[in-house]
Amino acid sequence: MNPYDKAHELARALQASSEYRALLAAKEAIAADPDARKMVEDFLRKQMEREYEALAGKEDAAKTEALQRMYELLAMNSKAREFLAAYSRFQRTMADISKIIGESVAEGLDIFAKD
Repeated sequence: MNPYDKAHELARALQASSEYRALLAAKEAIAADPDARKMVEDFLRKQMEREYEALAGKEDAAKTEALQRMYELLAMNSKAREFLAAYSRFQRTMADISKIIGESVAEGLDIFAKD
């Protein structure tokens, strides 16, 4: 079994998945609404910044609250809300697949494991 062939098979399966097709449809819908697209881009950018800060140990309740308020406003726009829902579902699918693959080879990659 060639892992590269399986990776290409997985790529095709992802492209054919309902999660990915829904994401593409939501992306097309949001592209037709520049205001909604900008709101989503700003939200995702700020969300990423907040996640990086949290990973660095910089907790900021005010920024977290501001991000929540931003989401609440964004959710009032149906196209933006639908895009974020589709984006989230596809991100979850990708995270699950990554976890499955990582766990399957974890033993070989854990050089620092205590025997």
